[in-house]
Amino acid sequence: MPTQLDLEERRRAAILDAAGTLIAERGYHAVRIADVARLVGTSTGAVHYYFPGKNDVLTAALRHSVERAFERQSAALAGIDDAHQRLLKLIDMQLPRVGGVRDEWSVWIQFWAEATIHPELRPVHNQFYARWQETVARIVRRGQRQGVFHAEVDVDGVTRRLTALTDGAAIQVLTGAPGMTVTVMRELLVEFVRRELIPPGTDPAGN
Repeated sequence: MPTQLDLEERRRAAILDAAGTLIAERGYHAVRIADVARLVGTSTGAVHYYFPGKNDVLTAALRHSVERAFERQSAALAGIDDAHQRLLKLIDMQLPRVGGVRDEWSVWIQFWAEATIHPELRPVHNQFYARWQETVARIVRRGQRQGVFHAEVDVDGVTRRLTALTDGAAIQVLTGAPGMTVTVMRELLVEFVRRELIPPGTDPAGN
C-alpha cells in the first residue's frame, strides 16, 4: 500500500509533469498556476501546497523535465555494450522528433533562456550540461577501451564539439531553419562521429 510520502511524491511529480507539458506548448512565461492545476485536475491551492509561487513550480518543472530525459537516456543506453552503437543510440534519442523528445528540447531551450537572464539558475543549468557532456565523454572513453574509437582522440575536445553541434542543429530544427530537418541533423551527427572517432579502414556498421 502506498505510504503518505509516496502519494505526496506522486502528486508533486504530476504537477511537474503538467507544468513541463504546458511550458513546452506555450512557453515559460505564458503558463499560469491555474493552467497547471486544471491539467492535473486539482486546485491552485493544492499546487501552492508544494510550490509557494509560480516561479517555484516552473523552475522545478524545468529541472524535472531534464532529469526525466537523463533517466530515459540512461535506461536505453544501459543495454548497449558497443560504444559506437551506444553513441548512435544517444544521437537518435537527441533528435527532436514530434512528441516527448521535442517537448524536452523546448523545455531545455527555455531553461537556457531563463539561465541567461537569471544568474541563480546557472549553477543548475551548468550541472545538467556537465552531465550531458559527461554522458558523451564516457561513451567515447568506452569506445577507446574497446578499440572502436581513435585511441589518440581528445575526449574533452570531441565531446564539446559533438554536444555543441547537437544543440545547434536541434535549435535549427525547432525554429524551422531552411534546410535543417531531423534527418539532416542525424546525418550531420553521424558523419561527425565517423570523421572524428572511427579509425580509417574500420567498418562503421550501423550508420
